Amino acid sequence: MKTVSVLGLAILFLASCSQVKLEKEEAASVIRAAKDYPKVYEYEINMTDPASAKKLLDAGLETEGLVTVDRTQKLKDAGQPIVHFTEKAKPYLIRIDEKYDNVQVVKVADMDLAEVTGIQLQDDKKSATVEYTVSYKNITPFAKLMKRDLSEKKTQRASLSYFDSGWKLDQQQ
Repeated sequence: MKTVSVLGLAILFLASCSQVKLEKEEAASVIRAAKDYPKVYEYEINMTDPASAKKLLDAGLETEGLVTVDRTQKLKDAGQPIVHFTEKAKPYLIRIDEKYDNVQVVKVADMDLAEVTGIQLQDDKKSATVEYTVSYKNITPFAKLMKRDLSEKKTQRASLSYFDSGWKLDQQQ
């Protein structure tokens, strides 16, 4: 009788191990690792483009003392920067773009996975669709250049697949 109950427990244990589950914490961990959360949300500013300069002026960034914009430009200065960043803007300047030396990349905010809001495990139990929200923190004055409100969380989806080594984010995303 004792061997039957031990054998029964062993079968029950093995059967429970073969069940593939995906918990919210594990899904969040996989997505964070694959997408490098938390990370900096960036914005590119073309320093020679009059349209970019107008956008900075309309956002009030010159009034706040973050940039200065040259209102006139001589023909010999064509292609030279008309947008100049002040000392006050330095904490938000990330880098000059590698391809275009007239494009300044600035920090808009820090973005991070806020929470996993839903998991839909497929019938094969080897893939899942995960819905999660991204939140923005440490929002900078350059966020005024964005077309959306960064105080609101953004909902995103990710597809995960189960391998013998665990859950992984599908690479086509």
